[in-house]
Amino acid sequence: MNKRVLYLLLFVVVVAVSSIFGKGADAKIAKATFTEIGFQKDASYYYTFYINLSKEEVTSLAYIQVQNNATGQLLKLDNFKGDVAYWKGSQFMIKDTATVSFFDGDKLVTKKLIGVIEGGMKM
Repeated sequence: MNKRVLYLLLFVVVVAVSSIFGKGADAKIAKATFTEIGFQKDASYYYTFYINLSKEEVTSLAYIQVQNNATGQLLKLDNFKGDVAYWKGSQFMIKDTATVSFFDGDKLVTKKLIGVIEGGMKM
């Protein structure tokens, strides 16, 4: 009988501790504010575009992720700038040009991107 009481007490303590600390940890996790709106690719790189839908104006790019086509490696971003506009349905297009600078190994690469962003919005 003592073992059953001990196991029950241990179970109650584990449940209480996990419920207290589990909720505290969940509250500290920040929710992503960026929404993927599609991609573009060229012979060497794959560009994924993100905007911030929580802002009133959704035309500025919030982030561009660059991936090397040959290796699949995500590249370190240096700088980006650009605006987008709705095109068709959930698709966007780049207004004028978007500029992105990133490091491919030790080399700083700067690309100007134009046109339709393929794929569409992913929520």
